[in-house]
Amino acid sequence: KKEFIDTKLMTRLTYTLDAMSGQMKVGSGGSIEFKEEDGIDYAPTTVQLPGGARVPFLFTVKELDAKGDISAFSGDFAVPSYRGSSFLDPKGRGASTGYDSAQALPAGGAGDSEELAKENAKSTKVLSGKAVLSIAKYDPSTGEIAGVFQSVQPSDTDLGAKVPKDIKIQGLWYAQLQQ
Repeated sequence: KKEFIDTKLMTRLTYTLDAMSGQMKVGSGGSIEFKEEDGIDYAPTTVQLPGGARVPFLFTVKELDAKGDISAFSGDFAVPSYRGSSFLDPKGRGASTGYDSAQALPAGGAGDSEELAKENAKSTKVLSGKAVLSIAKYDPSTGEIAGVFQSVQPSDTDLGAKVPKDIKIQGLWYAQLQQ
């Protein structure tokens, strides 16, 4: 069974995904569907593990497609690469620019090893996360809705060179429904 450990935020004390918008449908039986479409739906974040290692990730709920009822709704979302394709690593390698390879070819054909290939072939592949949003309060007169959320998403992959860690994020969420 996976266990998550507490970490220390390194970049700021709080994070806000802001001015997000999307389509929310509330059915007569209490069913809810939400599709996130726009807004500041990501924040580059870094946490530090107890041993001191730092783990960067892109806190996001980009393109969240969630379904549920008036108590909670959940769904998957896209997790873009922490770094863009034009980012160059310290050896000048990037996904869309820079050098293809920074190592000399080792003797015996070792230059084609999987380990070196992961470092040389940069990838900005979009990964997937999952979020659950619980509803604690709703004010029908103002359209305000609030609750708590929990999401699990992958960390940065260093443009495909590392296996991502699962990051669990918990917090508060707030929205105002408009017709």
